[in-house]
Amino acid sequence: MAEFLSVPYTEVVIAAIVPSLLYYAALFIEADLEAARHGIKRVDESLIPRLWPVLKAGWFFPLPFAGLVYALFWLNYLPEEAGLVAIIIVVVASIAFGFKGKRMGPRELFDSLRATGFDVIDIFMIGAAAGIVIGVLHLSGLGFGLTLALVQVASGSLLGLLVLAAVVCVVLGMGMPTVGVYVLLATLVAPALVEVGIHPMAAHMFIMYFGMMSMITPPVCIGAFAAASLAGADPMRTGFAAMRFGWIAFVIPFMFVASPTLLMDGEPLRVAADFVAALAGAWLGCIGIVGYFVRPLDPYSRVLVTAAGLCMVTPASGFGFGYGGAINLTGLILGAVLVGREVIIAKRSVPRNPR
Repeated sequence: MAEFLSVPYTEVVIAAIVPSLLYYAALFIEADLEAARHGIKRVDESLIPRLWPVLKAGWFFPLPFAGLVYALFWLNYLPEEAGLVAIIIVVVASIAFGFKGKRMGPRELFDSLRATGFDVIDIFMIGAAAGIVIGVLHLSGLGFGLTLALVQVASGSLLGLLVLAAVVCVVLGMGMPTVGVYVLLATLVAPALVEVGIHPMAAHMFIMYFGMMSMITPPVCIGAFAAASLAGADPMRTGFAAMRFGWIAFVIPFMFVASPTLLMDGEPLRVAADFVAALAGAWLGCIGIVGYFVRPLDPYSRVLVTAAGLCMVTPASGFGFGYGGAINLTGLILGAVLVGREVIIAKRSVPRNPR
């Protein structure tokens, strides 16, 4: 993506921070609500490792990540150079400290290098194939033709273009590896989005998100099928469950297209305001999707709390703080009323101890 946009890799990393935080926050919230709905209790404390022994045994594990971040953001190294720094730290830490008394020796180091070489071959093959595809698309004019077709079919409607582009991204991304998906979509679909005035970073993040959504979107949801195989569950049911759990990922791209503040592009106050509102909206949306808060929700309450969540995730700065703020305020009031109502009903339903 950094190569396609001709920007430093650090800009891409920074732009991805808020969307990724929203995505993982929604996953944790929904998993917690699902556990509560099914009556799953917390793990027994005797099975939870103590903090100090864990920190003592693996205190050096964050060092490679810290070195990577330092090299990228403070030393302004290229991604491959920063990666090399992290690798050196990993090797040195493994030889010097090891884990639970086992240090890396020459044999383990050789095996690691050999395994890395085999893994890199796949990436080289994908890159070579992607280069051929890009060359064919440019020479044949197919990329420009698809861009023109998408813009014409949308008939001047930005929302229509985004929905159509999302469908195309999911379909073209089915069964493909990450790098191949992005390169193909960046060549075929992203130009159409940039053509109508969408921020280039937002356009490329949009296609990246929906290209990867094929991993959890039936019928070809490879990621969900792999999880089903490990869990011994029904593949298609797992696919639909994964799609439900990842609902926020289908909404986030539309959010940062409407307001690039969610890509850390804007004043800090606006970025913070949109992020907090989106986080609250994700929480309300998860309550509606799961159908449980402090007690099971009826269908009408689920619809209303989901609508409140969607109002909250709408970036106020993307529609002007007047209109967008009104949408957020509507969602906030509706969500507060519904959540407060559920809390009051749940408290009243708890039997009181007789005096």
